[in-house]
Amino acid sequence: MDVWQHLAQMLDLHATQVTSLQEETASTAEPQRVIHWLQDYYHTPQDFSNHQANRRLRQWLRPGNHSRGLITLLGNSPFLAQLIKRWPEFLDQAPTPGSPTIPSPEELTRGILATQSWDDAAAFLRKNKQKAYLSIGFNDLTGLASLEQTVHALSDLGQASLEAGYRWLDHQASQRHGPPMIDLGQGPQRCRFCILGMGKLGARELNFSSDVDLIYLYDDDHGQTTGPSSLAIKSYYNRLGQDLIRLLSQPTEDGIVFRLDLRLRPEGESGDLAVSRRSAEIYYESWGQTWERSAMIKARPVAGDLDLGAEFLKNIEPFVFRRYLDFTALDAIRQMKQKIDRKIASAADTTRNCKLGYGGIREIEFFVQSQQLIHGGKKPQLRHRETLTSLKELAALGLLTPDTVQTLERAYLFLRTLEHRLQIEWERQTHSLPEDGEQYTKMAKRMGLTNAAELKERYAQITRQVHTIYDSLFFEGKSEVEGQADGMALQLLQCNLKDPATASLVTSCGFAPPESALSCLSTLRDGPRGVALTEHDRLWYGRVALTLLQGILNAPDPNLALHHMGDFLKSLGHRVSYLAMLYENRALLELLLRLFGTSSLLSHFLVQNPYLLDALVGADFIEGCLDKNALGLSLAKRLETIENTEDSFDAIRIYKNTEMLRIGIRDLSGLADCAEVMGRISILAEVILQQILQDAMTELTSRHGVPQCVLDGVKKPVPFAILAMGKLGGRELNYASDLDLIFIHGGEGELLGTDGHNALSNAMFFARLGQKIISHVTTLTRHGLLYELDMRLRPSGQSGPLVTSLESFIHYHQHESWLWEHQALIRARFVAGDAVLGGRIQEVVRAVVLRSREPSQVFEEVGHMRLRIYNEKKPSKGTLDLKQSLGGVVDIEFLVQALILIHGAKHPIILQHHCGRALHALDKAGLLPEQTGITLQQAYDFYRLVENRLRLLHNRSENRIPNQEVEQNRLARLCQLKSGAELIDHLHRHMERVDRIVSEYWKGRPAWNGQ
Repeated sequence: MDVWQHLAQMLDLHATQVTSLQEETASTAEPQRVIHWLQDYYHTPQDFSNHQANRRLRQWLRPGNHSRGLITLLGNSPFLAQLIKRWPEFLDQAPTPGSPTIPSPEELTRGILATQSWDDAAAFLRKNKQKAYLSIGFNDLTGLASLEQTVHALSDLGQASLEAGYRWLDHQASQRHGPPMIDLGQGPQRCRFCILGMGKLGARELNFSSDVDLIYLYDDDHGQTTGPSSLAIKSYYNRLGQDLIRLLSQPTEDGIVFRLDLRLRPEGESGDLAVSRRSAEIYYESWGQTWERSAMIKARPVAGDLDLGAEFLKNIEPFVFRRYLDFTALDAIRQMKQKIDRKIASAADTTRNCKLGYGGIREIEFFVQSQQLIHGGKKPQLRHRETLTSLKELAALGLLTPDTVQTLERAYLFLRTLEHRLQIEWERQTHSLPEDGEQYTKMAKRMGLTNAAELKERYAQITRQVHTIYDSLFFEGKSEVEGQADGMALQLLQCNLKDPATASLVTSCGFAPPESALSCLSTLRDGPRGVALTEHDRLWYGRVALTLLQGILNAPDPNLALHHMGDFLKSLGHRVSYLAMLYENRALLELLLRLFGTSSLLSHFLVQNPYLLDALVGADFIEGCLDKNALGLSLAKRLETIENTEDSFDAIRIYKNTEMLRIGIRDLSGLADCAEVMGRISILAEVILQQILQDAMTELTSRHGVPQCVLDGVKKPVPFAILAMGKLGGRELNYASDLDLIFIHGGEGELLGTDGHNALSNAMFFARLGQKIISHVTTLTRHGLLYELDMRLRPSGQSGPLVTSLESFIHYHQHESWLWEHQALIRARFVAGDAVLGGRIQEVVRAVVLRSREPSQVFEEVGHMRLRIYNEKKPSKGTLDLKQSLGGVVDIEFLVQALILIHGAKHPIILQHHCGRALHALDKAGLLPEQTGITLQQAYDFYRLVENRLRLLHNRSENRIPNQEVEQNRLARLCQLKSGAELIDHLHRHMERVDRIVSEYWKGRPAWNGQ
């Protein structure tokens, strides 16, 4: 009786069913293997003689009435056929079409933890792997599962095996050495450990014989195990990692689980097997290369503490996906592509290797990952691990044409299926089609094709299409800028900088002094001296020099732009990624050169803090001005995770620098008028003061407790407030303005002192609080200081206490203060601290300012004070001072303040902190002739604009108009005027008019004389 008759008899099969099985057998790669397997099977007594064995065999032959079943597996995969012979019980569980039976990590972990010995644990993992492989391979070969379902199942099996293996080894190790414990500031806790899946495992794209690429990650180095045989954390996880490799990768009679490869870890084979999270973050931030960025696209936490892995990947996301189109990375991608090209060209099997060969899987993956590296920073939709998903997103975003994506998808599915068919035969790690004609025909059969010619034709067509697309990557060719080099820029870069004739050329371009300009050109061309530049760094300086110099020559002030760019490059040093950013992002480069060619202040921000360039890349940076509440929340969020005081200082200064840069760019770009600029600078200062007060108060109260007082027998905390005077009070701060402040506490009744263990008197507490605020604001760090402070406007000036009580403040201004101090109070405004106390202070201020006064006495005292200030601070002959010159800002402010002091009692609406709004209120109340109000307002607005531009130009608090024609012309351009002469003319006319008006109120004052 032949095997088919025996099979029909034992399984009660109809003739048509037997014929169908015979046809299926004939369509396989090796029909004879099917016959041999069936013969061996029914000659085994426990099988065909057993009714249950017959039933399970029948359900595997035709699962769910599908046209293909076990016969297809037997004739296409000798490896899977042998698994059934070794473990016939694998057939006990019915096949599950479309959903291979894969144990979950929890199931596998429970099972392995029940084993005691190493050999039992290893055998358990291998048997479960082989059983799952049978289910996965069966569904794949018979078409019951898609490629996506197959690779997901293989990956999930890998993940479950890693989890189970790690848990068993960790259990064993912690029994010997005790659990690994660390203290991160919240008490002792078990050190977390995570296994990151890289490559195909990370992307859930494993094939039948993949190496599994991993990185071992743990929480922190500072700790050890707590058992009698104690180990350092690093030693514990290095040993565990080595054991995991042996447990899963060491061959036994049951085969292997997976081959583990740890070479993608930081520093590769020369680095520690397991690495702490912080060490890994520092490595990628400082030393990570482009190929590692590419590798990290597919990284995924697969075993251990998955949260630890997710936190780590979130932290390094800026390394992987940069916000700008990075030409440094493109250079590296080009080199990676060239390496692939060389390997393809030199490989003996280049036309047969479906992974590494011509038009193979690697070319598809590289093409997709290069697009992710380039665009993923700005387009989060591209941050996918899976190749097919990423292709779909590239099409959805319009970065690839639908035809290209369709071609690559079809090719990827075909090539990955072919890879599986090659490996599923004997579970060998192979990717090459056979050279032997007979074997090639067998492979065609495994692919479901009729003959070798059909496979060859399809393979050739698909790989040709893939390689055409892959070869179209746009990394070659010179940029337009390089191809259309500006003659003068090129001449400057190519000339001998030591040749005396070069100095004349530099001078003819408007660069001065020539020695300094030549030094800047040298930095531009070769990089800064004294900085250890690598060959790669120098190449980048050479690449961008022409682009930068062309931009400098077209800047508003080329000489200013050249010197600022020279300083900027010196501060950059070897951080060439910023050069790459500028090289690619021409809009950003134009903005930078506009700043460098107009504003020393904004240039100084960038020279001292090159990291601010990162902020400029954001599309919403200029538009993204926040209101006061949002600013405060934004700053507080930045400080949430910072515990160190020094780091907090730096973070606040970085925040201030970033916001000042934003304000300055809006200003120079014409998106904000002068009033908005002053308002936003003032609001920023208020937010920073509020945060610093909060930090200082928290620091002191945690140490000493809260200051207390008793009023009417009730104990209550003493509030504190900051009162702004001067420009901050009027919300008219300008670039480089200092802050005039008064500190007031609201202690009443009996003052008790603080309620903490290390108690202080209230006077001592508030003195320390005031000193701490001043220290926080004025401490100079590497990111600069926040503000200069002036505390002289407090009651009794410098001789008075640093912090005044509300009671003393009231008494002083009711009984002791001078009229000039009432003048100053016009601009007093609560800006930080306790709002209730702030409201009470404002009521006191209002009552003082709005007293009834004798007009003549007010004019006499205010006029006397104005004359005294003028005599002390008047500019030298021939110099215009926006503030102090007769007819300048001080004249307008003093006139407005005098009128408020005189008429405020009857017209309280005129009490305005802001001089411009006060002018409007005086005009509306009929207290100024209409034309007078207009003249004063126009002059005041113009003065503030020029003051604003002076400070942008000089990076210091400056009110005097420069005497040099070059400087005057620069200032004029910033004020949208044609020349310095036009600027001076405008100032003269305004000062004459203002002086004429003011002289009507103060008879006998010196006449305006053009300064």
